[in-house]
Amino acid sequence: MSTVTDTIPRLHQLVPHMKAFLIRMSGDNRTFEDARQGYAETVSSLAAAGLGRRTASRLSDADAYWAPTAELLQEAMRLGFVQRCPLPSSRRHLDGHRQTIFDLTDRGREAAVLVQSAPADFTSRLADAAISAHPYLRSLLLLLEKGPLVCPEIREGQIESGGRERRDASYWARWGANLINSNMETPVIAAAEVRVEMEQAITKRFGVNPNPRPSRKALSEAINDAFAAASLRARGLPMGASSLKVLKAWGSQFLLFDQSRYVPAYPDGNIVWLASDLVRENGTIVGATRRGLAQHDATVARALVGAYALQAQGRASDVIKMPYLPIHQVRAEAAFECRVTRALTDMVLERLAAGEFAELGVQVWLHLSGGEVPESEPIYRRGGTRRFSMTVTSTAEEKKEP
Repeated sequence: MSTVTDTIPRLHQLVPHMKAFLIRMSGDNRTFEDARQGYAETVSSLAAAGLGRRTASRLSDADAYWAPTAELLQEAMRLGFVQRCPLPSSRRHLDGHRQTIFDLTDRGREAAVLVQSAPADFTSRLADAAISAHPYLRSLLLLLEKGPLVCPEIREGQIESGGRERRDASYWARWGANLINSNMETPVIAAAEVRVEMEQAITKRFGVNPNPRPSRKALSEAINDAFAAASLRARGLPMGASSLKVLKAWGSQFLLFDQSRYVPAYPDGNIVWLASDLVRENGTIVGATRRGLAQHDATVARALVGAYALQAQGRASDVIKMPYLPIHQVRAEAAFECRVTRALTDMVLERLAAGEFAELGVQVWLHLSGGEVPESEPIYRRGGTRRFSMTVTSTAEEKKEP
């Protein structure tokens, strides 16, 4: 893979922010100040819906969110939705730009119409525009087309136990390299290279000989960022962990690729997989087609039932033959196996629970209790109500009961 350069904006929630922005800018509210106020409103609505969080700002309400608003406008220009116009480069230049008017291009006006009339088509339009505009995104898609990306992750508890057992940086470098290489036919990275990434990440974040020593949480975050960067570089993509985090969020929102920390085959890592088919013109990626429900529903239904059966083997007993299993763990295995998104897998799970796919001979039950609350993983919702665990019973056995 050739070396690429790109600037990825720190816009994890690109889709909802771009939707709200285009609607606002298609009317009379077209100034930078209008966009800033709209950004703040979208942050609040996402937090209220449990889809994001609103952090306390050190700035006054009049200045809050000016920087991400500038990034959103810059991205809209890059995607061809807004005509190019100067943006504030720092807070001290904000007042000089508050009343600057930003006009949508023809492409931007078309996208604004799609937001309200055909949201799914808008998401596809936005995804294709982002693919065309960002070399890093195109390169990540190519990487995932060749095989999933494994990013080792060390937990705080492992940092603590590793200290007691005198596991040094060399040990964790070997640990990380082994996980990265586990997904490849031949090794792609050496432990020494992983250690270099670790040392650079820790020094950059904490300095040399930090005092006081960083917390286990901060240390695990820095090491995990190093593992992610090492995994990317080993696959030919020199991109940092911060950019990867943003692109993973985009991939889930675009429904083009997905990720999970709960794929059983990779218990010590976050794995990212392609959930779409790339579209090429003259050998260049110009877009991607989602793997949708119509083509994959039956395959995903079988995978969900199979994943439950495999995971239940280690928890079943003579007394409990169909144990309560965490939905997010079963979902992760099925989605990864079928190379579809967790969102699509949730839709199939809903249909299974409703009694569809009778040919599988099972009934799926979704429960409010009996399962753990996942960390950094979407919670399954049925009709707006959260469900945490599931069981699968045989419809043939149920018919035998008196």
